[in-house]
Amino acid sequence: MQFPASLNSPWTWWQKTGFRFFFLFYVIFLGPWDLLSIIPGFNFIAQYYYIAAEAVVNFFNKVLFHIPPATKSPNGNGDYPEQWMQVATCLFLALTGTLIWSILDRKRKEYTKLNYWFSLGIRYFIISMGFAYGIIKLFCLQMPFPSISQMATPLGDYLPMRFSWMFVGYSSTYQMFSGGIEVLAALLLLFRQTATLGILVATGVFFNVMMLNLSYDIPVKINSISITILCFYLLAQEMPRLYRFFFLQQATPSALFVWPFETKRGRIIAISAKWLFVALTIYQQLDYSIPAYTSRKSPKGGPVPAGIYDVITQIRNGDTVTSRLSDSVYWQNIVFEKTYDGSIQTSDSRFRKRYGRAYFNIKYDSATQVLGFRRGFNDSTFLAQFTWHAKDSVWLELNSYPNKDSMYLLLRRRVQAFPLSEKQFHWVSETNR
Repeated sequence: MQFPASLNSPWTWWQKTGFRFFFLFYVIFLGPWDLLSIIPGFNFIAQYYYIAAEAVVNFFNKVLFHIPPATKSPNGNGDYPEQWMQVATCLFLALTGTLIWSILDRKRKEYTKLNYWFSLGIRYFIISMGFAYGIIKLFCLQMPFPSISQMATPLGDYLPMRFSWMFVGYSSTYQMFSGGIEVLAALLLLFRQTATLGILVATGVFFNVMMLNLSYDIPVKINSISITILCFYLLAQEMPRLYRFFFLQQATPSALFVWPFETKRGRIIAISAKWLFVALTIYQQLDYSIPAYTSRKSPKGGPVPAGIYDVITQIRNGDTVTSRLSDSVYWQNIVFEKTYDGSIQTSDSRFRKRYGRAYFNIKYDSATQVLGFRRGFNDSTFLAQFTWHAKDSVWLELNSYPNKDSMYLLLRRRVQAFPLSEKQFHWVSETNR
């Protein structure tokens, strides 16, 4: 493997020190695990690494950092306390390792070859992120269109993250566009001839994602900051070349995207490995996205027609329940989604509460015509069970089951739909909408 002589010039002390720290931190923090996870069955092996890594992180946190552990399940959250414990541990190990490395390897003049392979790993990590986030957006799965329950929630009840999620999810066109740009960045990075353009596009894309996460308190800040820093790491190495090209009209070879294999066998192995990586990465994303898209596009409709049902009458144990009664659990309205999910505007603490509404999943028994409300899909305990009777397309009655007298609900379906649920576009508008 031969590199151009111009790339083997000595590095300054701060370049060597900075590279050592950056290399150690991201090798420890990320490693090759995300790239290797596309290999079927690899996660079975990787779980033992994660167990060991968790033990190391917990040790250093107990001894040095004292970050309180999470009290709730992460639930997709990428900024939970244990994640920050990992960041702090990796920073400490990287700083310690940099000091030791700098002492033991102080006579080294440059790290050109190691940096090439490190940058190659970063490049393919960014490619995998571009495909992962891009493909799911192309199917409009990352940010779904606002549900009926979300539209029934007052705007002021939302936190910024959910508000931004619905903003993007409202427009399938914009979501597909943003996903397409991420996939484009990944495709451009795959080829040496377009890799420089690819890192420019990727830096713009992921920097925007990072700013969204920081500005709207979206809890994947650690991940988005890491991807953006890695993009800037590659871009910084290309900037001198871009400056010479645009301002000095001098064409110089890339320090990152050179072809290191001189033998035919080496080139065949590299090309085969690249396209195997691409095939496995895309297959992994499509294997999830296509069934999820099909399910969301044609959901299995619940037994009750979707819509918002205002509670006209609520009777519990023979007594009429109103919001004015002290210590009453009053159900103001119920939303039945197109799927087997719904929500209630209530203070009833038995349900899964979010943004002022109580969410539930429905299990329907067709033999007994009974609706069972439970906290989630995997829960076996019912919070409430009802037989139901549709008097017509507007009026609906629910009677508790099996004790018919414990609760009775008379519901009236709202006929008026939300204007936001009607996707609108106007080339000509007479007023500010």
